[in-house]
Amino acid sequence: MYKNCEKVYTSCLVTTMSQFNPNIPWNDIPELPPAVDLESREILKACISAMTELSKANALVKMLPNEAVLVNTLPLQEARRSSEIENIVTTNDELYRAMTSNENRIDSNAKEVLRYREALWEGLRHIREGSTLNIQLFEHICSRVLDEKMKVRSGPVVIEDRATQQLIYRPPTGYGNLIRLLTNLERFINDKTDGFQPLVKMAVMHYQFEAIHPFMDGNGRTGRILNILYLVYQGLLDVPMLYLSRFFIQNRDAYYRYLREVTENGGWQQRILYILAAVEQTSRDTAEKIEAINRLIGNVTVKASGRAKAVEREGFVDLLFKWPYCKISIAERELACSRITATRYLNEIVALGLLERVKVGREYYYINRDLMELLSE
Repeated sequence: MYKNCEKVYTSCLVTTMSQFNPNIPWNDIPELPPAVDLESREILKACISAMTELSKANALVKMLPNEAVLVNTLPLQEARRSSEIENIVTTNDELYRAMTSNENRIDSNAKEVLRYREALWEGLRHIREGSTLNIQLFEHICSRVLDEKMKVRSGPVVIEDRATQQLIYRPPTGYGNLIRLLTNLERFINDKTDGFQPLVKMAVMHYQFEAIHPFMDGNGRTGRILNILYLVYQGLLDVPMLYLSRFFIQNRDAYYRYLREVTENGGWQQRILYILAAVEQTSRDTAEKIEAINRLIGNVTVKASGRAKAVEREGFVDLLFKWPYCKISIAERELACSRITATRYLNEIVALGLLERVKVGREYYYINRDLMELLSE
């Protein structure tokens, strides 16, 4: 089994015996930027397409009456998919119910996914407060993901094939060496004068972080959070709403193959094109989802208008999409109304068939099934 690491990236770091000895730590990882052409004509063409779709998706956020609708839903999908790569599997129902529950009642897998989301938002807060993407932020994100204090490792890690227990990669060792490599990565990420396209740099950044493998655990999830934070840092996203991990799962074999090509042959082109395709496709999917959410909001408003006083209350309809699993206490808190009023509002919408009222344990949940179905697509 894997020792002190996350399994998702192990296959991508397999090295050939002719170039590398997997029994020896790869202390000579080339520093950035790579000494190759990272922006061929094909890459630049793909970069334009990816940037176009990303810009469209980002602009659509402004169509929504309240961006909090996305803040509570789409980032959680990235958290779920990213955690799924690590064999941390939970359903959307478990996850959105967990958002509203007492921590002691939350399934352990759902807790891990929620920690991923918390780590993402913690990182976002640091970026918005002016932080760069630096070693301290890497450590902070990893600590939040694992819910324990994480620092750049001082000891070695070993990556083995889970099925065969064959040793396939030894990341670099030596605290000083790791700090050297991470400082170089930090400098590369934050250099805004080198002329590289931001999406190209993101592809390079992601590979390098995983090859360095700076922590004893949590590297995969931390690296994927850094992708989203980088897009925000570069001003390409206003809200961390892309979930690239879905694309990675759907195209897993190509993901590993192109990462191996970088490790074994220094071949960056296909790796970069893969990441650009991920951004383009994910942006397109996200745009479609935002438009669909907006239609659902309009549908509820139209069907309930004149039939339920709840929709006349400012913020009520947004509440149903911000909290796919809503509770009376949430409506009471967010609408600043009495429990009796909150209950009446929610039950009015249940009576119209626009919410489903379900009892779980001692609590009632008001479920926006149309939204849940959309999020599950």
